[in-house]
Amino acid sequence: MHVPFTSRAQQGATVALLTLVSTVVTWPLHAQIPEEFTNLQVLPERISRDSLLDVMRGFSLDLNVRCQYCHVGGDGISFEGVEFDRDDDPDKRKARFMMRMTENLNRQVLPLMPERDEPPLEMQCKTCHRGLARPTLLTQDLGWVIDRHGVDSAAVRYRMLRDRLGMSGAYDFGEWEMNTLAERLQKAGRFQDAIGVYALNAEFFPESVSIAFSLGGLYEVVSDTAAAIRSYERVLELQPGNERAQARLDTIRF
Repeated sequence: MHVPFTSRAQQGATVALLTLVSTVVTWPLHAQIPEEFTNLQVLPERISRDSLLDVMRGFSLDLNVRCQYCHVGGDGISFEGVEFDRDDDPDKRKARFMMRMTENLNRQVLPLMPERDEPPLEMQCKTCHRGLARPTLLTQDLGWVIDRHGVDSAAVRYRMLRDRLGMSGAYDFGEWEMNTLAERLQKAGRFQDAIGVYALNAEFFPESVSIAFSLGGLYEVVSDTAAAIRSYERVLELQPGNERAQARLDTIRF
């Protein structure tokens, strides 16, 4: 997708579908997209209609949003009633900032990288957003849910996200993403929450020695000896001869 002036850098805006930052000068019948625009603050004033639509389409796909994510007015489905010139929506203002930031990264910062690859990689919208309007990590998303609603609610959300987005690349559903979240909770002294996260992860990675061993340690911390024994025994099932698990079992049983 080629856009004059912006190249991939400005298409790589990291938030919000914006930059149709524009006023309708000509509004054809049946609520079609206008032929000319004003109030373009980042894209070139003389950008062609087709080029501008390519940029907008890129934002929409990379963030998985519709035009009304940034533009006010209309029914949220068609273009009828959309007021492209207005800057009322904060997501539109954020998007302009992100476009300039990305341009600066691609034109000023990344060229300074030592031994940069050729051809050089450039930041794009999807680099961070991956189909998310707000480019959060799975650990961040679930961490917020745990803080506000508890680990059971986070488990419900995890299953929903995995079911809907598992193959999209929006989130990392690998084992260690959830292990990392559990480790953070453990370090914060939130042992039951950490157990909940590890137990959830074990459902999807039942052959993980790391999860089983970590659960054993946490169960020891909360004085659930029976559960700790089961966890360490699971480690030995998966990895016979694991000396650490055997040592913990010997200590607990003694």
